[in-house]
Amino acid sequence: MGLALLGLGVVPACAFNVKPVVVDRKTQLENQILGTFQRLEDDLILAASVRGERREPGLSSLEREAVQAMMTREFQRDDVEALKSKQVVGEARTGMLAVLAAPADEAEAKRVKELVDEENRCRLVLLRRVIALGPGLSEKDLPELQRVLYRLNAEAARPGDRLQREDGSWRLVTTPPAKR
Repeated sequence: MGLALLGLGVVPACAFNVKPVVVDRKTQLENQILGTFQRLEDDLILAASVRGERREPGLSSLEREAVQAMMTREFQRDDVEALKSKQVVGEARTGMLAVLAAPADEAEAKRVKELVDEENRCRLVLLRRVIALGPGLSEKDLPELQRVLYRLNAEAARPGDRLQREDGSWRLVTTPPAKR
């Protein structure tokens, strides 16, 4: 009977329950960042699987720069995580790393600054890649993308990490990251 009613253009009242889903701009940007990072990780895997070639196949110079930024971040991940756990660096609300307590040793302080500068440079390269791939995004969206990156990093923060609050003060993470 239901099919007969549909054929006549009559739809039983209980046949459809439509609920509009509104996705805010921040969630859209978060999904764009995550999607772009996944795409770059796939490019990184492709580039790593091609041995003996000096250039990654099929990648533009901008794509290569973004893949190189992903590789650099992956290479430095353990060092960055160690500095976070020692509370030497923290996640600033700008989506960048910030030095919170420079080591007393001058050589170590220089190494930390260089590591933080390189991590932040890589983050900006990746965010600019998100802009390049995102329809309707431009350089003026960079600050908003940085805030979204901060939120993603804050959600992944581990106990002992430090996060910057909106007012500029810093808080210590005491609970494990929430599962997505």
